[in-house]
Amino acid sequence: MFQSQDKTNLCNKAHPSTITDAEVGEVICISCGMVVSDKAIEIGPEWSAFTNDKLNSARVGMPVSLAKHDQGLSTVIGRDNRDFSGETIIDPSSRSIIERLRTWDYRTQTRNSRTRSRIDAFRQLDRLKQKLALPDPVVQKAAYIYRKVQQKEIVRGRTRNGAMAGCVYIACREARIPRTFDEVAGIANITRKEVSNAYIAIVLGLDLRIPLIDPVRCLVKLANKAQVDEKIKRYAIGYLKQIIDSNLSAGKDPMSIAATVLYLACLHYGDQSKTQRYFAEAAGISDVTIRNRRQEIQNKIPFLTSRKVANHGGGIDEGHKL
Repeated sequence: MFQSQDKTNLCNKAHPSTITDAEVGEVICISCGMVVSDKAIEIGPEWSAFTNDKLNSARVGMPVSLAKHDQGLSTVIGRDNRDFSGETIIDPSSRSIIERLRTWDYRTQTRNSRTRSRIDAFRQLDRLKQKLALPDPVVQKAAYIYRKVQQKEIVRGRTRNGAMAGCVYIACREARIPRTFDEVAGIANITRKEVSNAYIAIVLGLDLRIPLIDPVRCLVKLANKAQVDEKIKRYAIGYLKQIIDSNLSAGKDPMSIAATVLYLACLHYGDQSKTQRYFAEAAGISDVTIRNRRQEIQNKIPFLTSRKVANHGGGIDEGHKL
């Protein structure tokens, strides 16, 4: 889009209205046909919009990201040593000047300890993103939480890896993505206790309200990992919803409930190859936990022995005796 202009000093007639030829960039008077200006001012964006995100953009260049220490706003001097035309710079004096500019550019961006700490923490966040297969909204949320934590000095005295792992775990919980302490700790190469301590400190320091873990999501994740048949998985989801409605899962580890339900579903449909230990290793728990959960289900929910299981989420209607 180009802005219309009125020029009254170029001919004897005033130009009450003008039109703009976008192809050649000329402003033309409607009354006399005179070219008022051949230097039209472009007021539209400098990019082509093909998606809603780009259509609502307010600036050009790299997108702003909280997962970068400078939010992507700083200048970056590359190490290719090439000029504006793409040619390699051969002159030693010019290469020396560029190297010095590159050094001072890096020093100005990392002039304090907080910025240097943030750079290392966001490098760790990028590694967690790749290995945990996290979407960008979760990464942005984790970076936002870490900035708040660093600003209030909540995890002062703790390691950066532990603090960032705790932020990632909180972001996954808020996004309803099933990730456990053990998974995050294993990827971050730290202990589970370090992640849990950082998580507790962040939740209390920022007064966060963390949503509960959805056992159904844990069941789907565990079923895919254990390569359970789709028919058994759908039956297990219906059974798990019955357990949730009876409040038996309250206060229990969602992974232990999901592993127990999948084990029982495999027993009902004759898949004897998947044992308690098989599901325990897949869920990261002990087989004793599965036996305890199974005993609780049999004692408190005996309806499977007397009536059919409701078909929740496409589960199978047939009831089978435990």
